[in-house]
Amino acid sequence: MTHSGLRTAELCLKRAVAMKQDAEQIEDVAPDLAAVAYFYAGYHTIKAAFIEDPIFDDLTRLQSLDPHLIPDDRYVTHHRGRLGGNGPRKLGVNDIVKILYPSIATRYVRLHMASIAVRYESGLALYSFADVKSDFAELARLCRRRAQGQVARPARHASSTS
Repeated sequence: MTHSGLRTAELCLKRAVAMKQDAEQIEDVAPDLAAVAYFYAGYHTIKAAFIEDPIFDDLTRLQSLDPHLIPDDRYVTHHRGRLGGNGPRKLGVNDIVKILYPSIATRYVRLHMASIAVRYESGLALYSFADVKSDFAELARLCRRRAQGQVARPARHASSTS
C-alpha cells in the first residue's frame, strides 16, 4: 500500500497538533514513545510549511536554491532522498528542510534520529528527552515565524545535494 500523505497544510497542522497532544499525554510515563510523537508532530509541521511555501510556485527561485528541487517536492513523504531509476536522486523531507530552512535543519534531523533510535534501536540512550521537546518547540516556533514572513530565506544554497 502506498500513501500519498496529507495534501493540505490544514490537514498537516491538525495532525501535528494531535501528535503533540499525544506526546504531552504520555511523556511522563513513556518518554521514548512521546519522542516519536514529537517527531511526527514536527514532520507534519514541516509538511504544512512546504505546502504553504510560495517558493514551490516559482521554479526559477526554487532551483536557484538547489537544481534538484521541483514544485512537487512540496508533497514529498519519504524522510531521506532516494536514487531515481532513470534520473538524479530524489530529495526527501530531511534534504528539503536542509535546503529551504537551514536554521531549523539540525533540530529537525535530530528529532528524526531520536525517533529512529526509539523505533529501531535502544531508545533515547543517545538523546535527551528535554532536547527532543526543545527541538520540536523551536521548530514549531520558527515555522510559525516563517509563515508570518518574519524569517528570511537563504539567498542561495551553497552546495548541491546530489
